Amino acid sequence: MRRAFRISAAAVLAVLAFTPGVAHATSVEEFPDNGSEQEGRGGAWVARASDPLATFYNPAGLAGQPTRLTVQANISTQHTCFTRVKSATDTTVDSVGANGQYPQVCNKGSFFPDPQLAFTYQLTPRIGLGIAVLGPSAVGNVSWPEFVNGNQPSPQRYMLISNNTVLLTPTIGIGWEALDGLRLGASFIAGTAPTIDFVNAAPAENSNGAQADENDLRNELKAKALFIPGFTLGAIWSPSSNLDVAAWYKWMDDVHAKGDLTTASTYFTNAVANGDLKGVTYGDTAEPYCQTLAAGQAPPLGGPKCGSGNNASVRVPIPMEAKLGLRYHQPRRDVPQDPHLRDPIAQDAFDLEADFTWANDSAFQAIQIRFPGDASGNGILPANPSIPSGTIPANADVTHAFRDVFGVRLGGDYNLLPDQLALRAGAFFETQAANSVYQNIDFDAAERFGFALGGTYRIHLGAAKKQALEFMAAYGHVFYGTLDNNSPNANGLPALTGVACLGGLPAPCAGGQQPYRTAWPINLGNITSSINVINVGASFKF
Repeated sequence: MRRAFRISAAAVLAVLAFTPGVAHATSVEEFPDNGSEQEGRGGAWVARASDPLATFYNPAGLAGQPTRLTVQANISTQHTCFTRVKSATDTTVDSVGANGQYPQVCNKGSFFPDPQLAFTYQLTPRIGLGIAVLGPSAVGNVSWPEFVNGNQPSPQRYMLISNNTVLLTPTIGIGWEALDGLRLGASFIAGTAPTIDFVNAAPAENSNGAQADENDLRNELKAKALFIPGFTLGAIWSPSSNLDVAAWYKWMDDVHAKGDLTTASTYFTNAVANGDLKGVTYGDTAEPYCQTLAAGQAPPLGGPKCGSGNNASVRVPIPMEAKLGLRYHQPRRDVPQDPHLRDPIAQDAFDLEADFTWANDSAFQAIQIRFPGDASGNGILPANPSIPSGTIPANADVTHAFRDVFGVRLGGDYNLLPDQLALRAGAFFETQAANSVYQNIDFDAAERFGFALGGTYRIHLGAAKKQALEFMAAYGHVFYGTLDNNSPNANGLPALTGVACLGGLPAPCAGGQQPYRTAWPINLGNITSSINVINVGASFKF
C-alpha cells in the first residue's frame, strides 16, 4: 500500500548545541560562557580575560598572566518542551487530541559534562602563550521520545529524536603587551568533529494520499568533519589604573561533514513500541546496494548502487561573533601594583564589567544536507530497499532563517578575602534569532535571559607563596522566551518526502511546489526551554 517514503535529515546538527565545541558565545548554539569565572560573571569577561581560557575568549589577556594550568567542566541540562498543533492541510492519519493539538513532549534532561583544559605559559612579563581544548557552552547529547502514551509515535519526531555529537576546538594563542597598557592577541582554532549522529523520522504516503504513521521511516545520519579552521583576535587597552577597554572577534569556517544515512522502515508500530524489531527493514547509503545484507544474502540484481559511502554532505554555518567590553576595577592600596601582571584576585578589591555582543546569525539561513541526484534535482538513492519507488532527496536542506543576535552582559567580582576568596555574580540578555515560521527544536533560538553566581578559593603553597592551588565553582540558569506558531492555518517548516512532486512525478514540479517537500508544516505549536549549568574546576598557578 505504500507508494513512497519521505526521507528527512531535518534537524540535523542540533547544539551544536553542538557538543562540545563549534560555535561560541552569542550564537544560537550556546549560552554564555565556558569557564567558571566566565559563567559566574554572566559571560562578562572579555575585558578581564584573566585565566587560561583567554586563549579562546580573548588572547590579549594572555599577556601578563602567570603560568597556570586549569581543568574545568560545565555540567549542564536543558529542558525543552514542544506542544505541536496539526496543520489544517496535513493529511497524516495519526492520533491527535482535541483542537488539533498533540500531547506535549519534552527532551530527557540528563546532565552532560563539557570539559575544558587550558594552559598558560608566561614567556616574558609582556608575552604569554596559551593552549586550550574546549567546546562551546552548550548542552550536549539530546534525546526525545520515539513513542508517547505507550505506542503512539511522538509528535516531534519529524524534527528530532536524538543528537549525539562530539566536536572539539583545540586552540593555541599568544598575547603581547605591545605598549604599556595595550595588549594584543591572536589565536588559531583547529576544530574537529569526529562524531556527528542525529536521528529523526519521516512519514510515508499511502496510495490513497493519506499518511499512516505506522509507515514512517526512522532516519539516522552519521557524519564527521575532521578539520574546522578558525581564529580569534583580541585587544585590551588600559587607559588608566581603573579602566580596561577590550574587543574580541571570532571567525570559524562552516562545518563541512561527510557521512551516510541509515533508514528503518515499518518502525513506528505497536510491535517496535513494545521492543519487537523483527519486522523492521533497514537501508544504508554506506553499503554498496544501500542496504545492510544478512549473512549469505546476495545483493539484489540491478539494484542502484550507493558507491563507496560518504553519500551525505552536510554543511552547518558558524556565525562570526564580536564583543566590546568595559571593565572598572579598584586596585588594592595595601599591595604593590605591577602594571604588567594581571592577577585580579590578588591585585583588586573588586571589579565590574559590561560587555556588548553581536553574532552574525543571519548567515545561518539553513543547514545544508545533500545526497546524490540527477541534473533535474531528483534523488537517485533509494530510501529503503523494500520500497524502491521512494528516493532520498538530492536537496534535503533545513531552513532556519535566523536573524543577527545582539546581547548585553553585566558581571563582576568582589574579593572577600584578598588573594584568597573571590565571589562573583552576573546576568545577560540576548535578542531572538528565530524566525517563528521556521522554529525548530534543534536550536532554541528564542530570546534569552540568564543569571549566574560563583567563586574562587585560592590556597598558597610554599613559604614564598609563589605557587597556588585554586578551586572554583559557578551556577547559572538560562530562561528562554516561548516560540509560538500556533495557528493550524499558519505557514511553517515542511517535512521532506521521497517523491519529488505531487502524484509521484519527478522534479521540477508544477505550480511552484518545492521538490521533495510536503504541502503542510510539521513545526506548528510552541516551544519552551530552560537550562541549568554548573561549572566546577581547579587550577594550579606555578
